[in-house]
Amino acid sequence: MAPEPTYKAIEIPRNSPTGFITAFFATITGFALIWHIWWLVAVGVAAAYAVFVWFAWRDVVEYEIPAEEVARIDRARRAARQQWLAANAPAGGAA
Repeated sequence: MAPEPTYKAIEIPRNSPTGFITAFFATITGFALIWHIWWLVAVGVAAAYAVFVWFAWRDVVEYEIPAEEVARIDRARRAARQQWLAANAPAGGAA
């Protein structure tokens, strides 16, 4: 088994519904463009733009997982892997 690494804190971006919301308004815009509903095109484009602006002006964009938590998770994963390997080792060394 590989030696245990030096653990460091990990910065992770926060989850965001921006992509889903933008896709919704892009679908509305596409529908409106196909059927020439110009007021709905304007609403869809304006709403998609508003979502982009809202996403860009967020204050907190990341959070940090402390090194202790990273170490705890990795040690548990390593122990589970060792247990699985021991349980599924070939019997008798037959190839």
